Amino acid sequence: MLTETEFYDRLAEFFDVMTAWQSRLAVELPFIGSIFAQHNARSVLDCACGTGGHAIAFAQRGYSVAGSDISAAMIARAEANARRVGLSIPFKIARFQDLRTTFDEKFDAVLCLGNSFVHVLSDEDALASLSNMRDCLRSGGVLILHNLNYDKRMKDKPRWFAVNSGMLQNRETLVWRFADYDQTSMRITFNIALFSKDDKGAWSVQVQSTQQRPYQKNEIENLLERAGFHDVSFYGSLQGEPFNAEQSGDLVVVAKA
Repeated sequence: MLTETEFYDRLAEFFDVMTAWQSRLAVELPFIGSIFAQHNARSVLDCACGTGGHAIAFAQRGYSVAGSDISAAMIARAEANARRVGLSIPFKIARFQDLRTTFDEKFDAVLCLGNSFVHVLSDEDALASLSNMRDCLRSGGVLILHNLNYDKRMKDKPRWFAVNSGMLQNRETLVWRFADYDQTSMRITFNIALFSKDDKGAWSVQVQSTQQRPYQKNEIENLLERAGFHDVSFYGSLQGEPFNAEQSGDLVVVAKA
């Protein structure tokens, strides 16, 4: 079992293959932008930035953007992706628990997208993470936190997820996600199988795994209150649909500092 850092360091090379950025941003940016507009947000910290897709998209739209990630390999990819489109964005390596000591400035908005918060496994670290996000916001600033809907997922226990494909170093690559559930410990083992075809057409596969904590809506709500957030709203997707614990695919939280 890999730590979160090890998992994403290994995944960094494949991340842009497994992420359909164009379609994802087309779906997600209008809702996120509308939340920014409601809170007069012009400066943004993406604290689970990965390879920088969201940070770059918002910088291209005129926002002042910074990004952070626990993975040095992800940050290196984000920096390269930003340079490729002529942007200079301050990307830094940081855990959620270290945000306040990593960034001196206060932001209008903090993003934590892509089901990233579930890698924080303990109550202590979860509270410290949200408190650090709160401390990075100006008074009245907004947090947008995006997890999957684990109220539903821990009942349904879906095992297999979509396969993504693309070319990496001129080789056909497939990325397949699947999950194992431990109801006793309330933990999920998240697995990614990386298939690569060599020059002779033969496939090889590597599987890497890490633990996740399936936060329920009431757990997130309680942690946010303890961290000092208020005016908390819940949505069922990054398109702004109403949250339904039995039906929604996602749990999207919007909360004010």
